[in-house]
Amino acid sequence: MNILFVSQNYHPFVGGIETHVRQVAHELAKKHTVKVAAVNFQPTQLPVRLQVLSGDLLAPSFHSYQDGEVAVTALTPTWLDRVRLFPIAVRALPVLQRYAYQSLKQFGYFWYKFILVPKLESLMQDVDVVHCLGGEYLGWAAQAAAHKRGIPFVATPFVHPRQWGDDQPNIEYYQRCEAVIALLESDRQNLLDIGVPAEKIHVIGVSPDLPASTNPQSFRQQHGLEDVPVVLYIGRMMPQKGAKALLEAAPLVWEQVPNTHFVFIGPALPGSEKWFEKQDARVHHLGRVDMQTKADALAGCDIFCMPSISEILPTVYLEAWSYGKPVVGGLAHGLPELVEGNGAGLASSQKPVELAGNLTMLLREPQQSQKMGLLGKQLVEQSYSVAAVTEALEILYTEQITPDNRTILVGSLVG
Repeated sequence: MNILFVSQNYHPFVGGIETHVRQVAHELAKKHTVKVAAVNFQPTQLPVRLQVLSGDLLAPSFHSYQDGEVAVTALTPTWLDRVRLFPIAVRALPVLQRYAYQSLKQFGYFWYKFILVPKLESLMQDVDVVHCLGGEYLGWAAQAAAHKRGIPFVATPFVHPRQWGDDQPNIEYYQRCEAVIALLESDRQNLLDIGVPAEKIHVIGVSPDLPASTNPQSFRQQHGLEDVPVVLYIGRMMPQKGAKALLEAAPLVWEQVPNTHFVFIGPALPGSEKWFEKQDARVHHLGRVDMQTKADALAGCDIFCMPSISEILPTVYLEAWSYGKPVVGGLAHGLPELVEGNGAGLASSQKPVELAGNLTMLLREPQQSQKMGLLGKQLVEQSYSVAAVTEALEILYTEQITPDNRTILVGSLVG
């Protein structure tokens, strides 16, 4: 089987979606021919109002490369492409953003598709199935290219209800897919609610990406964390994920458990470095680290905390559970079901008092905390192992490229 993954971001870009697509691409490449096409390979350092252009007109230049057995194509625009894409710049005008956001989105795609659809079509020679992670311009263009070639198109939307991905153009994009992947049952229900046909939806999760071994003792010694409780945050330093909320909750935790230390790992965003200026010595801001250090930190912490309001199935929760750690997660759609529904931690708002109360309870009740971590570990082993997720994807792809399905697809396109 020849598989093409399309993702807005890819390694060395750091994030949950990027980790997932790289992991399954490498695993499937052991048996199949796998390619990846992406636009962004590193975060953009742009003013907030220009971020809307970070995935097209202002995407940083990068080069195509070979990632092990996986060929990676960089779709970053050339200088000529940027000239042709320049009309999209109107999306960054503040007044128009406020009053004509959806109209501007459609206007921008009119120009975007002329650049990206031909590039994607050329990548799809001999491809049997295309799997796009996400939607918006790149997803729409990839779908258009795949259907031009009569290739089945699978999407994992990562819809964040009332935040991202559930506007009408994206809903219509999901409806045109041959298959749509939901990460959880709550995710499936949301896709049903916005109009995706039930027969197209398949529930397949993600899996943790972990090194072969860890050294938690070394991590604790290196950062002066011997014999103290450690609460760990891993993720981009953005309010939505709860990094700032956790910082604000720390003094309230210290009132009850004063020797608790807080470790923050993940890339900075504009303005986030100021959060850590003149912080208490019990706050450790490590920034971006390599995979081994991240795993050592997970294995060495007592509680993992990321009270996000913008996640579906965070890979880092699965990573924490893989090491038997309880998770204090957020209230984003589906997270309480995932965390508390499996008895593997607590779901919390970002209100400092509530967040501190949940952390304090787990710090004071180590037996309950350990029990939650073990339940999380069992959950990952049963439902979210690399083998289970990859096998489910392989079965889905095979179903889409059967002669009967391919005949139906081509017939619908001709019709």
